[in-house]
Amino acid sequence: MRLLHWPDEPANESRLDMEKQQEESGVLYQVICASFCVIAVLSNMISVKMVKLPFFADFNIPAGLFTYPLTFLLGDLVTEVYGAKKARLMVYIALGMNVLQFVFIQVALIMPASTPEEQKAFEAIMGLSGLRIFSSLTAYIVAQLAGIYVYALIKRWTNSRHLWLRNNGATIVAQILDTVIVDIIFLYWGLNMGMDRVMPIMVFSYVFKTAFGAANTPLLYLFVYLIEGRRRWPSRAAKFENLAS
Repeated sequence: MRLLHWPDEPANESRLDMEKQQEESGVLYQVICASFCVIAVLSNMISVKMVKLPFFADFNIPAGLFTYPLTFLLGDLVTEVYGAKKARLMVYIALGMNVLQFVFIQVALIMPASTPEEQKAFEAIMGLSGLRIFSSLTAYIVAQLAGIYVYALIKRWTNSRHLWLRNNGATIVAQILDTVIVDIIFLYWGLNMGMDRVMPIMVFSYVFKTAFGAANTPLLYLFVYLIEGRRRWPSRAAKFENLAS
């Protein structure tokens, strides 16, 4: 009886391999999405600390500037592997997490502290202004969605060739929008800083984030290679087994 059914076995094994591959792919997407959300939320939180740069007198930048560009790397990775729809979903989820974080912090600020000193210390660290949150989230949603759109557009134009081109092209466009929006709204309009002070900050932030994105291009190649290689391996193994049988 087994001999009558042996042709169906490779198909069943191939189907099981495909189901396992889809399950692993879903788990990996969840891990990337969770990492994206954590980085996006923590980048806003640690931005209250200004970091003094070496070789630049009287020039400080938010600490979050060192971590936030990683979100664009993960956004490009998800767009490349899972598509623009999944990348946009990840961006929206992180936006919701940022809003939730802001709400929780505001509730914690309202709650009575054990001592006035603790309350003042907590407010000094966690008491982000509404304008700062608005400028940050506006820049975030516009830049992230624009980056995903440009990445997918270049990928379609180049017929999925030149990964480095769509990675850096999307970064250039997204970082222009992110830098201009957040600095104009918060620094120029909110803090009434003159353009003579805002412009150097904008230029440095843009150059830093763009250079950071370019430096991450080899990492994107590595991640895509590992994920796509993992996806192709089960199908290759199934083909080999079919030929061997």
